[in-house]
Amino acid sequence: MTAVAAVAAFVVRARQFLAAHWPLWVALATGPLLALGAIGEAALAHGDLAALGWMTVLAAALVRVLGREIVRPAELARPTAAALQETELAVVLLAAAFVLPAVGGDHRQSLYPLLYALVSFLTIVVRSKGAVWAAMGAALAFEAAVGRGGGVAAAVTVEHMAYLGFFALGNALVLRGVVERVRRHHEEAVGATLERLRREARDFRLIAAQLPLSSRLRGRDEEEACMVQASVEEIHEQLYHQLDLLRVALGLHTCALVWVRDLAPDAAGRSSANLVLKEVATDSDAVVSSPELDGPGLLAAVVRDPKPLRLTALDGRRRPPYYEAPDGVTDLCAVPVRDGDALRGILCADRTDDRSFSDAELAVLEQAAAHMIRVVEHERAFAAVERGKYEQEQFYRASERLNEALTLADVYRKTFEALAAIAPYDLAVLTGCDPAGRTHEILAVDVADGAPAGTRALVERLEGYTFEGEAGLVAMAVKNRHHMPANPAVEGRGPVVFDDAVGPVEARSLLVLPLVRGETVLGTIVLASDRPGRYGPATREMLKVIGHQVGVSLQNARMYQAMEERATTDGLTGLTNHRAFQERLSQLHALAERTGQRFSVILTDIDHFKSINDTYGHPVGDQVLRRVAALFAGRARKVDIVARYGGEEFVLVLPDTDGEGAAKFANRLREEVAAQTMVSEHGSFHVTISMGIAEFPADARDRAELVRLADEALYHSKESGRNRVTRYAKMVR
Repeated sequence: MTAVAAVAAFVVRARQFLAAHWPLWVALATGPLLALGAIGEAALAHGDLAALGWMTVLAAALVRVLGREIVRPAELARPTAAALQETELAVVLLAAAFVLPAVGGDHRQSLYPLLYALVSFLTIVVRSKGAVWAAMGAALAFEAAVGRGGGVAAAVTVEHMAYLGFFALGNALVLRGVVERVRRHHEEAVGATLERLRREARDFRLIAAQLPLSSRLRGRDEEEACMVQASVEEIHEQLYHQLDLLRVALGLHTCALVWVRDLAPDAAGRSSANLVLKEVATDSDAVVSSPELDGPGLLAAVVRDPKPLRLTALDGRRRPPYYEAPDGVTDLCAVPVRDGDALRGILCADRTDDRSFSDAELAVLEQAAAHMIRVVEHERAFAAVERGKYEQEQFYRASERLNEALTLADVYRKTFEALAAIAPYDLAVLTGCDPAGRTHEILAVDVADGAPAGTRALVERLEGYTFEGEAGLVAMAVKNRHHMPANPAVEGRGPVVFDDAVGPVEARSLLVLPLVRGETVLGTIVLASDRPGRYGPATREMLKVIGHQVGVSLQNARMYQAMEERATTDGLTGLTNHRAFQERLSQLHALAERTGQRFSVILTDIDHFKSINDTYGHPVGDQVLRRVAALFAGRARKVDIVARYGGEEFVLVLPDTDGEGAAKFANRLREEVAAQTMVSEHGSFHVTISMGIAEFPADARDRAELVRLADEALYHSKESGRNRVTRYAKMVR
């Protein structure tokens, strides 16, 4: 993007910002008007229409911000945007509240409690600390303005300001803390619920270890959480109905499913596990209130040797572990629930009437246990299908995004979007390399919200960084045309990814994928995450395909860029060509029309250029054109436009430069060109240039007219002896 285009974009964004937040500017402008008494009691008493108009505008601003707060989903707003909107709401409310005492006449004192209540309310409700401080500053400023505009004694104004500060600080120190604790408690409760769902999903093997739940807003993790929640609820519902059916059909006191978690050998080599009461159907009040069981108890034998267990003649001291108090249980039947060869749970049935369990009843319980594991398997399969469907959708969308990318910037941005949808990351880096794979360049860097501080600090060092060597994972991935490291899990100090100067990347999951296009390696994709197990085999395979697509998109974007450069660049001199010059001049002219900025057009050509071609030959003439063009480009600023206008003519456009400044610059260029020594087979020679200048808007406001006047000034320079600079403004005097 050119500097002129950047300025134009900044102006557009500034105008959009001002338009979007006009209520804030209205509220801030209310303060000076209050201080001047322009909308106070006296102004209204004289029927001041301006005061009435401004109060109407303020009322419209108040309606606008209140309406937006009602419909805005605050939880989805970015932190900075939310803080700005809270600040706007607070300042507009305060402005409206302070206008009331200003116009209240003798009743103004009775309205002041409204201000104290409002300040207290804002201190508690507004979440952003910056918005709270802004509200306090606005309240004190408005109080001072009302006191000055209404002729209130300074002591009274200070007293009111002290009360405002007292109410604000008191609520900030006491009630705001209480509200924050309630908010934190709510967030912790939500987090605990998500954690419970995560553990339930782990128990039922609904999600793999490399796919932890997350609080990311929309995207892979939230889709995973929603799917898991639905599956867990469905499993619990089916398990409960089956347990309750068994309880009624077999005349049981309690029918429970105890799940085995973290099965492992203990110090003595025996199987040990944490048991969880997963679901229960009972009329007993003695069943444990917490799902976590203290130990296996009577079920230890089933944990050690997964076989059916039948116990009779139990007493209060020997009871199943899912009871927290004796409940008269006399008989127990425990059947292992297997997932292949692995013990997943134990189906327990007990009675209180001294009826032992028959072989037929044991067979029924074994069939029920087999059906229970099938319920989990069905949901697991459904979850896998849904996960695969989601991944395929994201993969398809990623391919669509990359196919739409035309420029390199588009490719970088859409690559990061695609990667984030398929494999969330804290840090993503795109690198490029030379054909030999020796020199590597950081093409683009993206860091996710909430990334560790160390990762964020790394971004500034990486942007635009170039490195060589074969020690880092990037160089190794390029050389071997294979992903690195072999195991994406990182333990302890991470490996060197780029070079020793950058050092290791802080991550617990790390992946470097080569970007391969045919037989050529174009660079790599680097992904780093602070969460373990992010880039498992299935994810890597999808990312490899995305990597091939990125490679194709990079090549297409580079070809598009080369074609665009050929379309906008003069092939001989490398300067902007005539068509592109007209487009850039049009943009600059439009910006100058809006902002009132001056600029100057310098039109120039090489004196006696036809004689140079005739005497020394066209190749030497081309050399002269390139030499002069290089001198022009080297002396111009980044914001200047330097173009080949046609033949031996060049044009320069100098933004924010008047005719006098342009003339000084042109004369320096003219002297430097005259000092150049051109070399040819027929000997060395010197060239000179003539130049004409026209200034916007002093000489003309129309773009085409401005160029025509510069051409007239150039013609005047040639008619006056060449090797000189002429300003149109001085030529016509």
